[in-house]
Amino acid sequence: MRVHLSADMEGVTGLVDADGVQPGGRDYEPGRLMLAEDVNAAVRGAVAAGAADVIVNDAHGPMRNLLPEALHPAVRLIRGSPKPMGMLEGLPPGTTP
Repeated sequence: MRVHLSADMEGVTGLVDADGVQPGGRDYEPGRLMLAEDVNAAVRGAVAAGAADVIVNDAHGPMRNLLPEALHPAVRLIRGSPKPMGMLEGLPPGTTP
């Protein structure tokens, strides 16, 4: 099974305003760790359910928010821009989201 996660910072556990989701914001660095923990929780669930391939697309703002060293070892991370498919980058051709 292949799992594709598109990770955005709005809605992440504990992030309540722009200071937590915008680079340079007072809470941005802790927010990056909270994002990684939410992603890791989803990845652990996917792996436990049998996922053999877990792709995570960093899809927030500059698309360089996830800290690679903080992610579950099963993750294949897509980060940075430009991304022709934006939040859907990494989906195989012909895939319907």
